[in-house]
Amino acid sequence: MYEFLNSYILSFLIFFPFITGVLILILPISHKIGSFFAFLSSTIVLILGIYLFFDFQEISATQYREIFPVVPSYGINYMVGVDGVNLIILMIIATAFPALHLILKSQQKGYWANMLLMQSAFMAVILAEDLIFFYAAWEAMLLPVFLMIGVYGKSKDKPKAAMNMMYYTIFGSMFMFIAIVYIGELHFEQFGHYSFKITDLQNIVIDPNEAFWLFSAFMLAFAIKTPLFPFHMWMPEAYTKAPAGVTFALSAIASKVAVYAILRFVLPLFPEQFVLHSEFFVTLGLISMIYFGVAAVAQKDFKTILAYSSASHLGLIIAGVFALNIQSMVGSIYQVIAHAMTSGIMFLLVAKIARDLQTRDIRALGGLAVNAPIFALFFAIAMVSSVGLPGTNGFIGEILMILGLFELGVVYGFLGTFSIIIGAVYMFIIYRKAILQNTNSLTEKFTDLNKKEILAFLPPIIMIFVMGLYPKPFLKKIEPTIKMQYERFIAPNLEKRGK
Repeated sequence: MYEFLNSYILSFLIFFPFITGVLILILPISHKIGSFFAFLSSTIVLILGIYLFFDFQEISATQYREIFPVVPSYGINYMVGVDGVNLIILMIIATAFPALHLILKSQQKGYWANMLLMQSAFMAVILAEDLIFFYAAWEAMLLPVFLMIGVYGKSKDKPKAAMNMMYYTIFGSMFMFIAIVYIGELHFEQFGHYSFKITDLQNIVIDPNEAFWLFSAFMLAFAIKTPLFPFHMWMPEAYTKAPAGVTFALSAIASKVAVYAILRFVLPLFPEQFVLHSEFFVTLGLISMIYFGVAAVAQKDFKTILAYSSASHLGLIIAGVFALNIQSMVGSIYQVIAHAMTSGIMFLLVAKIARDLQTRDIRALGGLAVNAPIFALFFAIAMVSSVGLPGTNGFIGEILMILGLFELGVVYGFLGTFSIIIGAVYMFIIYRKAILQNTNSLTEKFTDLNKKEILAFLPPIIMIFVMGLYPKPFLKKIEPTIKMQYERFIAPNLEKRGK
């Protein structure tokens, strides 16, 4: 049993939620039974994810790899594996979905079935090691998100938000697909057979001019999904008009998947271009953080504010990824975990405000802490982690990234620090306006978190401090893979540039 589990655990994590979600949709069962089986499925995935985390060996090599030929004549394979970077994203996906059942009030079986389909697609994207399989999973992420915004979104403008998201993301994905096919053709020309395995494609020799356009095609798709300025136009409406579960998934998971994909595919395939254009993406990331931070101050909708705040933090993460040193790259991945927790908690707490008070306008709020002290405490903990307070997980990621940016250049380090200060200022202002001060005729009706909600929020709240005070167990999982990528793909190209 142990051998069987280790041999196929990744496939189980991918396909078990998918099969369960499809069965919930097609079987004539009640909404209550459907939501129960969705919760059971996501709990099983969580248990397997925890097993995988502790069984994972702290080495740089890919583990638990599975390969199955799908279209052998064209080199298309089902190929999955896990390393120290995607293991962390996997744990975010596995941990998040069971907790949502305790927080979100929807009992619609279609809602939870789509959440399982989303979880399955996320797992497939982060575990894929074949580019065609990755692309299929990348596109599959969109469908349940699109359906849930259109069906379960509350705003009358939800169809427009859903379509805008689809237009933008598919536009970027089409360029990436063309690049994938072209890379497969290059492999055929140079080796006599097609292959889309990332391990094979790293051996292709690509003309620098061609590499630039291929690199750009991939980065366009990932910049849109992250989102980076100026590729973010779909983001405010999609985040704001989507139901709470989808907003959570987009902010806490989908954007992190895009960051991961840069390290998984862009860096190994185009290491020279990655190094050559690193300063451009560091600059773009820092511009994004400052722009979205300033934009957040001008918003009145609490959910929209958090959407811009989320995009702002992702800008700093992208800057850290491209800072060309190990500590900033490790810090970026650590910040991926921290941001997933903090943004997820805050989006879900704002969803409670909207559900109980029927508004998200911060001008109508105030004094929520009076009748809901636990709510206010949990929000405050997530907020101070998001601004990098020492002792929280947000501090570990941010300090590593800032140190890495200073190593790249004093100006980059200064801008990174300045952007964090902007984030701290607007978060404290918003917290004061919405949650502190006096109650009014609307907010005096606000109630505190119930026992189920406290139970759901408590684990990530505790982990904020555990990861902030004792990061070593998590860093030990991440560092070997990042160090291997740096030494294999970045260091040789830095030497070529004379750095």
